[in-house]
Amino acid sequence: MSFASRAKPEKLRYLIRIAFAMVIYLGSLFAAEILIEDQGMSGWPAYVLAALPGLSFAAVFWIFVRLIVEERDEYFRMLYVRQVLVATGLALTAAAVWGFLETYMPVPHIRAFWWPTIWCFGLGVGAVYNKITMGTYGECA
Repeated sequence: MSFASRAKPEKLRYLIRIAFAMVIYLGSLFAAEILIEDQGMSGWPAYVLAALPGLSFAAVFWIFVRLIVEERDEYFRMLYVRQVLVATGLALTAAAVWGFLETYMPVPHIRAFWWPTIWCFGLGVGAVYNKITMGTYGECA
């Protein structure tokens, strides 16, 4: 029995959406590195291309919210919401603390695109938190 035949439809849609967003993210990041950084593309096309990796990364937030909305099992929905809350709390706390450190202390600047990356890491922390406190990571099997 294949994964697709065993997976819940909402989980399958989630995985397809994430894969699509990551293809756009990686492709636009690669294109920006070559066209803007190496070949000196400028003007509005460069702005559009430079924004694409961030917009495709922003899609990850929407995709996870769609998983929560489409999930039919209230228990799994609650686990996903807990994951998002842990991830959001972790990323926003890290951004706030580092922002104040940058303001008052001689620490290196961290580029803003790392904060959503920390949020994604926080989803993993949230899954571990769910496992410890609820006995499951939230897998949809």
